[in-house]
Amino acid sequence: MHAFGDGPPQRREFVYIVIFVVVIAFGGFVWNLYGGRETPRISAEPGAYKILPPVGAPDAPDLAEENALYSALEGQADTAAVAPRPGPEAAQADAQERPLGGAPQLGQAPRFVSDGPYVAQVAALQSEAAVEPAWTRLASRAPGLFQNARLDVERADLGARGTYYRVRAGYFADRENAGRFCDRIKQMGQDCIVVAR
Repeated sequence: MHAFGDGPPQRREFVYIVIFVVVIAFGGFVWNLYGGRETPRISAEPGAYKILPPVGAPDAPDLAEENALYSALEGQADTAAVAPRPGPEAAQADAQERPLGGAPQLGQAPRFVSDGPYVAQVAALQSEAAVEPAWTRLASRAPGLFQNARLDVERADLGARGTYYRVRAGYFADRENAGRFCDRIKQMGQDCIVVAR
């Protein structure tokens, strides 16, 4: 066994050159990393990144409802406490715009008929068992509005997204009356879309 200093002189010189190159390369790396030039920085504009509207404003989020939703998704709460919302297909529906002055102005009350061509979809749930509790919860929040409404459930198979049970209130003779119903539902903070049967 030979010590490091033993051996032919050519081999020792080669080892010294390799060590010297490694030390120089490492020094250059450290110099570029910590010294030399300064890394450019992009500063964010001063102020809050996202400003929430004041509590009670028409666009203010319902944080209690949102927290209940996340708790239910994590299995920490009863899903019956979570207000239903329309499913993925609701994004394809035409959104009704609010007037610039804030909350929509509500006209006369919607009129129901016994078997009309229009319904108002108020939720899309992935559990058929959750339909009745969701309907009862919504109806209890606005008993006068739901007094003459009938529950209409449509099963929708959305392929990879799963099967949804569309919870709909009916029935309406025309799109205008269904829209009036949806306007009142939206004022309760619940999504709603008008759908032809």
